[in-house]
Amino acid sequence: MRFTRAAKRGRPGTSVVEATIVSLVFFVLVFGMLDLGLGLFRQTLVSQAARQGARQAAVHGNLAPAGWNGGAWGPNAIDVPATANGIPLVAAVAPFLVGFDLDQTRVKAEWIDGDNDIEHRVRVTVSTTYQPMFAFIFGGRDIPLSASSTMPIAH
Repeated sequence: MRFTRAAKRGRPGTSVVEATIVSLVFFVLVFGMLDLGLGLFRQTLVSQAARQGARQAAVHGNLAPAGWNGGAWGPNAIDVPATANGIPLVAAVAPFLVGFDLDQTRVKAEWIDGDNDIEHRVRVTVSTTYQPMFAFIFGGRDIPLSASSTMPIAH
């Protein structure tokens, strides 16, 4: 049996074109997954920051000692950028926001039941935006990230 090369002679360069198309699609998918994973990681960081802020606010209730880390917090609502100085809640949340643009990040605390008594609730919300590295894949816009945590006040 003889093998001929007739099929290869008529289509030079097709394998290069096919490899280019397949590799382009492959790299878009790989980098898109990498970018999406980074976005999910950043959402987890925002969630952790909100949780830690709620934990700190829960132990700074009505009965917190006056000289201990700013004493009692609340019951007035707080809604400030993460760059605000002199606010103990922001100082508690800021270490968890490494790598974020703090000018674009907001920290909000609200005492849901209207006061900071024991067993009443406090909610801390942290919100920011994420700009994907490969914006053309996700439409070239910022993606809002927000997380909130509610806890009962301990003391």
